[in-house]
Amino acid sequence: MFKRFFVCFIVLLSVFINTSTANSNNPFAKNKSVNIGKDVSWNIDKESVLATKSSSDGNGSYYHLQFNNKRLKLFVSSDAQGKIPKSFSQLEIRNVRIDGKQSSLFKWCLNNQQRHSRFLQQGLPVKNNVCEVDGDTASFVMQLNRDTLAALKGGKRLSIVVKPFRTPLDLNYDISDFDDMFLALNAKSVPVVAAQPANNSVAAINKKCWAGPPAKYKNIKSVEYDCGDASAKIDAETWVINLVNKQRAREQKVAAEQAKALAEKDKERQRLRVLAEDKKQKQLAEKLKLEEAILLEEAAIAASAAKQSQLGDEITQKMLKLCDKYWSKGEHRCYCQKYIEHAPSSIQASSSCK
Repeated sequence: MFKRFFVCFIVLLSVFINTSTANSNNPFAKNKSVNIGKDVSWNIDKESVLATKSSSDGNGSYYHLQFNNKRLKLFVSSDAQGKIPKSFSQLEIRNVRIDGKQSSLFKWCLNNQQRHSRFLQQGLPVKNNVCEVDGDTASFVMQLNRDTLAALKGGKRLSIVVKPFRTPLDLNYDISDFDDMFLALNAKSVPVVAAQPANNSVAAINKKCWAGPPAKYKNIKSVEYDCGDASAKIDAETWVINLVNKQRAREQKVAAEQAKALAEKDKERQRLRVLAEDKKQKQLAEKLKLEEAILLEEAAIAASAAKQSQLGDEITQKMLKLCDKYWSKGEHRCYCQKYIEHAPSSIQASSSCK
């Protein structure tokens, strides 16, 4: 009896080991993956307006992710510099995900590809060439729209599933530095040439450049550096980017504090309302009415501030200021007709300009 049990146990164990070994040696059991972290920095070429992030799978293939403000490109090469592109006969792009969600632009490309929509396939055109798969150069190009660019700038992870052979490869990029790269790529450098010495001597003239912030952050001062010093240029741009990031963080903190304060006020208002309904005390009811009035006033102030921010254009503000002088006198000028919606109702009603 014991021998029979022992033999059965040995047979089952051998079957289990063979099955496990077969699965572990199966190269098609699941996708391969390559994780590209934030430690792999973007190589920024401001002259060509091109940013590249390159990585290797350790098996002789290099993957280069490129961005030029208009499109995202992935290509595979046999060298780290990307000068020797690989070639595939059946290249496929299985999926593109941003923060775990399939890209809506990639889905549009699937739905607008000839023959099928299961995956993007080499040799099958997509409407308007929004997405292109070229096996001869081992490349995949996706022309970006506004929503996809915004998703990349605000995203944390980008996943591109490519299938050059029988086993799909999942390229997982940490893109938490994408927005910083975008700012650095588009930061404007304004060269300033030093004045020529009055005695026309042959003294060397150092050209000065400036690394400036985006237009939204005009309060941040530009940083001066020698135009010919590449290291100083990077330092200046990095300094400006850090200042922009710090200001953005402060703005987000203020917005969060304001939202929290409004939420707390609303919670308190609800509490007082319940007390007023339960106890029916006139004092609590009056306090509730007062707080509601305060909230309405804050909302009106916030709405007014939002409206004023929309009128932030300097020219518009100047024109409104000029036109308001006439409107306050009960007069109207036809060159103010463009801003008639901001005029008093009496002026709007009496205006004859077209």
